[in-house]
Amino acid sequence: MYSTIMTVNSDIITTTCGRALDLSRTELVIERSNSLFSYNIHKMDTGEYVIAEKFYANPFNNRYILLNDEQIEMLKHL
Repeated sequence: MYSTIMTVNSDIITTTCGRALDLSRTELVIERSNSLFSYNIHKMDTGEYVIAEKFYANPFNNRYILLNDEQIEMLKHL
């Protein structure tokens, strides 16, 4: 009898809106980090962007926010 071993791909994330995405298939646009967390922006082939906030002390607080071009432009003017 063979057992199935499930592996977790750390590049597959779920955004705050519930969409599953593969970060390995994106272009890293901005990469920032300090000793507490990292803040990265990834551009997808679709033109959308993912903001990835990763907290080193508590990975359960990690957030992945999906934004489109219009939303990115709005952020530039805040």
